[in-house]
Order: sequence, then structure tokens, then C-alpha cells
Amino acid sequence: MENKDKLLSQLNEKQAEAVTCTDGPLLVLAGAGAGKTRVIVYRIAYLIQVCGIKPWNILAVTFTNKAAGEMKSRLTQLVGADARDVWMGTFHGFGLSILRRYSGKIASGENFSVLDEDDRLAAIRNILKLLDIDPKEYPPKRYLHLISKFKNSAAYVENIQPEEVVYKFRAVFSAYEDELRRQKMVDFDDMLSLSLRLFLQNPDILAFYRERCQYILVDEYQDTNVIQFNFLRTLAGEDGNLCVVGDDDQSIYGWRGADVGNILYFDSHFKGVTEIKLVDNYRSAPEILDAANRLIRKNSARRGKDLIPCSDRTGVVARYKTEDERNETEVTANIIEKYIKEGIPATEIAILYRTNAQSRNFEATLSRRGIAYKVVGGLGFYQRREIKDILSYLRLYENRFDEMSFYRAAKNPPKKIGDMLTEKVTTLASSHHTDLINASEQLIPLLPPHQSSGLILICNLMRHLDTLKNIPDKINAVIEQVGYKEYLSRTEEPEEAKSRTENLYELYNAAAAFEEALPDGSLSDFLATATLASASDEAVRDTVSLMTIHAAKGLEFEAVFLTGLEEGIFPLADQDGNNNLEEERRLCYVGGTRAKKYLNLTHTELRMIRGSRHIMKSSRFLEEFLSTETTIKPETNEGIFTPSDGSFRKGQLVCHESLGTGIVMQVHGTGDSAKVDVLFKKGGLKKLVARFIKAV
Repeated sequence: MENKDKLLSQLNEKQAEAVTCTDGPLLVLAGAGAGKTRVIVYRIAYLIQVCGIKPWNILAVTFTNKAAGEMKSRLTQLVGADARDVWMGTFHGFGLSILRRYSGKIASGENFSVLDEDDRLAAIRNILKLLDIDPKEYPPKRYLHLISKFKNSAAYVENIQPEEVVYKFRAVFSAYEDELRRQKMVDFDDMLSLSLRLFLQNPDILAFYRERCQYILVDEYQDTNVIQFNFLRTLAGEDGNLCVVGDDDQSIYGWRGADVGNILYFDSHFKGVTEIKLVDNYRSAPEILDAANRLIRKNSARRGKDLIPCSDRTGVVARYKTEDERNETEVTANIIEKYIKEGIPATEIAILYRTNAQSRNFEATLSRRGIAYKVVGGLGFYQRREIKDILSYLRLYENRFDEMSFYRAAKNPPKKIGDMLTEKVTTLASSHHTDLINASEQLIPLLPPHQSSGLILICNLMRHLDTLKNIPDKINAVIEQVGYKEYLSRTEEPEEAKSRTENLYELYNAAAAFEEALPDGSLSDFLATATLASASDEAVRDTVSLMTIHAAKGLEFEAVFLTGLEEGIFPLADQDGNNNLEEERRLCYVGGTRAKKYLNLTHTELRMIRGSRHIMKSSRFLEEFLSTETTIKPETNEGIFTPSDGSFRKGQLVCHESLGTGIVMQVHGTGDSAKVDVLFKKGGLKKLVARFIKAV
């Protein structure tokens, strides 16, 4: 009784109800910031210390080793050494332990190894070669993606042959499985699928694990896929002691195979389900939760719940309408500086966006303003592989003695230019005191066609770039002539290829914006800005966080900027203008509920998209967040940068975001078309579009 009272005294009423409801299927709908991990940990402690359940009869499953480790650490604080004997880990880790125990019953046999991702891809490449399949037309990663998708289907578990979804897919899959058996290996997808197959084909094995796993707890249940669902239902039975904790309103991984229906229809798959809703939110101020609740109510595919604030401090939900993406970053930076002056640590501030490509403008502005930042869950824009690849061609064009850029351009995409050939080019260039392109042109006639084709492509591209005046056109020419988008589609999974392609478009946008602000700016100037943007102080720890909303799930910050709230950007639309609106809205809800006190919603009237300015329509999510009776409380209007209307006079002191301060020497025209000659302290005399400078 003492243990029971001690445990329950640290929980609210609904949390205590979820902890003490120990028998039969239990669905715990835990809203953002409602303490779901606390419920899982205390429920395990309650089972051990109050109900007398043996720790080894409890299985707790989550999605990452990190989450499992944190859960184990918190459990240890409650139950001590007993925490070691609880089965706690990921779905795949548990599946692997089953396969190890019964390895004699799977095709790979005893003492099998696990094939890693690089080796999987290498195996597929070899198989395509053996089957005479052109990897350029049918990329290896495409087959790997389809194999993974099939292995996470009921058909694979039931040993049904796959459909011919792409050229010779059955033959490729069969050869891949043969290769796994030959090398005594399983892959990552096999860990759970083959374990489920073992359960279905061997009642004695299933009975053993049902006896061992008398109480099962699952975290982040809204993110489970069809195999994970079937695995749990098979292991627990329709009326077993299965407790799943999740939030249908935070199901945001449909593109990765997660099925929100698993949580929406839980009570139709299991018998005698008890449902408990955890809605007391200990994170966000009432104003933020009001906005989030209004937004998510627009979804129809949900079980329905409103978060209730447990904080009585005042919060702020502010909407900022900005002229363009550059103005959006300036507004954001101004507010961040204000927050920091008021004592909010930079680590408590986050800028969230829908796609990785959107980070570029924020990185540039924060860097220029001296605001330390870090890109969470990814690289800074100019550090991304595809950006460095394309810029290597431009750097080589600008400096034909640049060996590092020549090496990178030669290899990405691959052009059958091996290390020996690149060494020949660099040696010839050095010995003849000439540049790398000239050396390549001298070597080409001496090489067989299969060796010279790559060098010919590079040399022809350099000549073509000479004919192009604009930097965006040069970037586009590189992307098109080297076939970079096709290269991505061949070598990356569809979602990754799409993300990297969006980064290419954003590089094009960066060049267009650069020329718009600096009509006389050179390619060297543009490449210099990219180099400066790449430099970061790794020693700085007190930093603002930049990340996609997917990367922000599970995190919380005092102040959040939810940016790019325009139709087509967020909600994100594909090339045909389509989107999964309900999942996009759930994603927006996740972003909004990261904020504890300040939630700033930004959108633009104009945005650079694939090199040209587009008039943007504000996101429907803005109106859904903010009802007509809501009072918007912008924290500041002073000092926010707004591009000029061109009203400058000779001798006026002005400021440009990258060139610093200068003096107006001459004004040409008026209004939006106005241009000015400005003498800058550091950059000298520049001719600029007037609206991209401001008066000091």
C-alpha cells in the first residue's frame, strides 16, 4: 500500500487511472506535453511493486534506442535493479532477439549476421549486373526501397511472392533472398517480419512468448506500421494485457509507412478496450493550446480531444505578414534579438520549417546578424552534399586550377573518371603550367572513348557556361547537363531524392535573389557568400535551433517560430498541387505545440520559387490557428526591416544586409523599379535595386 500511494501521489487523476488499469487492452490517448512517458514508466513500476508482476514478464517497446535508454534510466530511479530485467527496447531489437533464439528455423540458419545498408545496396548492384538490368534506367536504390516496402507487408510474412511492380522485380527479389541465405544473413526489415512469420507458423514459439510477455506496453503507437500492428496483435491476442500510448493528432509519418488507422480503430481490433485520454498539458500557455486545439479540430480522422492547460502564465500567439522570404528572416531575427535581451536563452528558441531547403535564408540572416545557430537533424544548407556537388562545377569554372573542385565535379555524378585519370589531368596541368580544363582537352584525343566521355562532358559544360550571363542560368545548366536530378532519382529513395532536389531549386533561388539584390554582383561574389555561409563556430553552444517540424517532434522551446505558412509551402503540395491535408495539419499541430510561451506564425506575400517571384496565398492553417476573436499580440514592430519603396536621396546613409553601410551617390528612377549607386565602406561602388537597402 505504501508503494502504491507513493507512486500515485506523483500523478494526476487520469495518469493514475492509466497506471492502475492493468488488465486487458488499454488505449491511452496522450496529447502533446501530457506526460505519456511518465505514464509508461510509472505503469511498469506499478506492475512490479504493487501487482507483484515479475520484471521479465513485462515488455516495453518504443521506436529508438535513445528513447528506450531514457525510459530505462527513469525506471531505474523508481524500481532500482528490477529495471534491468524488464524487456525494454525497439521493435526490431526485440525481433532480432527472437530470431537469435530460433535461428535454426529461419533460412539464414544459426550464427547469422545482419546486413547493413551499404552492403544491401552493394548486393543489389551486383544482382542488377548479373540480371543484365541497366542501373541508370532502373536505379539500385529503387529496388532496395521496393524490397523494404514488400518486406513490411503481410504478403511477405505469409511467404507470398511479390508482384512485378517494376522491371524484373521478382527476379531481383529472389536473387536478393538467395544471397542472404548464401551469406547466412538477415536484413533490417527481416527482424520483425520473420519473427512474425515464426509466430504464425510455430504455435509453440508464440505460446512461449505470450507466457513471457504477459504485460506489453508500446510508446508512440500512432507511428506503427502494418507489420508492427500485426506483430503486437499476434503476440498479445485480442484481449491480452496490451497498453498502447500515443496521439492520433501527432501521426506525421505516413510517408514512412506509419498507419494512423492503427490508433484510430484500436477498439475494433481488440476486445474489451479501455480508453483513457491524457489532456492536461504541462508545457504550453493557454493561448497556445487554444490555437492548437482550434487547428486540429478541422481534421475529421481523429478520436477527438482538446488539450487543457495546466500553466496559468500568459502566452503569446503572434502572426507576422512579411513581404518576402528575406523580410521573413529579418523579422524573425529582430524578435530573437529581443527575446535574448529579455533573458530567454538562445537554446530555448527554435525556428521550424516544413522542408530542409527553407533553412538557407534563415542561416544567411542569422549568420550576418551574429546570432549563433545550429541546424538540428541535418547539415547547414551549403554543407549539403548536393549543393557542394553543384557548386564544385561553378568553382571549377571560376578557377580552373581548383583541384578539389575538379575532383568533386569528376566524381559527382560518376562519369567513369577514375583516380588514375584525375591524377593524369592534374599532373599534366602542373607540368605544363596550364589549367585543369586545358589539360583535360589535351588528354582527350589520347584516350579511348569510354575514358574520355566524362572529361568531354566537363569541358563542354565549361564552354557552355561561358555563353551564359546569369548565375541562375549557369546553375541550371550544370544541373541539366550533368543529369543531377536523374542521378538523385537513381541513387536515392524517393523521399530523399525529392528533398535533395528541393535543395537544388533553393540554390537556384539563392542565385536569383543574389542577382536581384546585387545586379552587378559576380559569380565570384556569389561563391564567396556561399563560403561565408558555410563557416560556423562549432564551439558555440548557446545557439538558436533550426529544424524541420519532423525533427522537432518530442522537443519543446520557450519560443517557436512556425515559418513559411503559405499554401503550397505549408501545407506542402507536390508537383501536381496535391497534399495529404490531414497529415499536413497534424504536422502543423506538432509544430505549434512545441512552444511553451511564444508562438510566432510567419508568412510572406512574395516568395522566390525556382528562380522567380510568386504571389503567395496565406496558409489555411493560419486562419484555423487564429479565430476572429483571438487577439494577436505582435511582440515588436520597431526595427523590423521592410524593403524600401525607392525613396532615397543623394548623400543618404543606407544599409545592405551583406555589404554593410554606405552612402547613396546617385538615384535612378522611382518606386519599385528604382536603382541606386551606393558607395560602401568595404565593397566599393555598387548599383543596387533600391528596395533591398534601408535607411540608417
